[in-house]
Amino acid sequence: MAIFKNPITDLIRESVKTSKDRINFAVPFISSFSLTILNSNNTNSINDKRILTRFDDSSLSSFDLPTLRQLINLGFSIRYDNSIHLKLYIMDNDVYVTSSNLTKGGFEDNIELTTRIDLSDTSNCSAIFEELWLTSSELTKQLIEDNWGKYEILNRRENYNKKTKKQLKIEHLTVDNLDIKAIINAVYNLTNDYIVNAPTLAFESNKVRENTKDRLKNGFQTDIFYASEGHKQRRNNLFYEFVYGYESQLAGTGLREAQFQAVFEHNDFRKVVEYLCPEIIGLKPWNLNDKDVLREFCNGIFEFDIPQYKEAIPIRLASYFYPQYFYPIFKLEHLQKICDAFGLSTDAESYGERLFVYNSFLTEEMKTLPYNNYIKSNISYQIMYIVELHTRLTNGEHFDAILNDYNKIWIKRFIKSGLDILKQLNIVK
Repeated sequence: MAIFKNPITDLIRESVKTSKDRINFAVPFISSFSLTILNSNNTNSINDKRILTRFDDSSLSSFDLPTLRQLINLGFSIRYDNSIHLKLYIMDNDVYVTSSNLTKGGFEDNIELTTRIDLSDTSNCSAIFEELWLTSSELTKQLIEDNWGKYEILNRRENYNKKTKKQLKIEHLTVDNLDIKAIINAVYNLTNDYIVNAPTLAFESNKVRENTKDRLKNGFQTDIFYASEGHKQRRNNLFYEFVYGYESQLAGTGLREAQFQAVFEHNDFRKVVEYLCPEIIGLKPWNLNDKDVLREFCNGIFEFDIPQYKEAIPIRLASYFYPQYFYPIFKLEHLQKICDAFGLSTDAESYGERLFVYNSFLTEEMKTLPYNNYIKSNISYQIMYIVELHTRLTNGEHFDAILNDYNKIWIKRFIKSGLDILKQLNIVK
């Protein structure tokens, strides 16, 4: 019996090279590093090429689908058993029992030990392999293709977690020349038509949301999100809800139909939906109560190369599927202005980091309000426009001129009520 310390790459590669009849590996974790050991030159002529491994979507270390597909293309039969933990490498002349997975870490970087089994014990190892092989399940190309969506999400998440994530600066500053707390209290105590009607609209919207989620349980279909004029699902999809339904009354986006259509009918939009709702393809749902997970989600939601899918639609989808975590405010510029009014200082730069910081900050600032995020977004806008109005009045602009600068009716409403609050608090005459 011989014992070897890492690295064992050359040792195993040589044993593979000299084999004529069999390569039988039982190892839970396999990475692309395996293809430096196993290739067409040293395995083509071998008939008995079998690998027993795990097929477990808990992490890429047991779910490296591109590598598994390449091994099948090399002629390997692969079966899986998610309970295995042994590492057994059987070739013609050599059998190794080791602590090393078939990865670069396992063969080279980690501190591992490998034992070459004496000839008298090799038959026992072969018998163990055969026993495990018979009770395992076949891993086919079709099974790999059926799980490819899971792999892409896991790969996206792993790539994010490998990045060096700087500590974000999030500070709460005092807003100069304005009693922002008094303004916030005044706005919080407002009762207007929006606050009265929003709960009813949100209730109806929630019923539509649950219907959307139920339809997704049967798999992605484009008409869940968009259907053109004349289609039987024209009024029963997310586009229609955003533009004409309850959601439009709660939080309109200002986007045109062509923009939604370009995104929702794009070939890669399925990947967006699977990222948003990984449970529809069998992965664990997002735990957005975990701040690190929330930050990861925010960063990943923007990383899809789809025309018209830039800022508003990713935020709109996040706020729709997770309304308790995101404010239905679809421009980062608006979110920034609102947070500036509250006194936020941050060094967040990317779309994802900014979305994470702004929503986390506002959630904390408004956590005591007994309202949903639809109403809180309305309150947030009111505060933003009060601060903006005060700044312009302080700079000597006349109110009527300021009001005329805004074309949208909903903004004019905020400016008018903002003046009332500033007068109520004796901030302006």
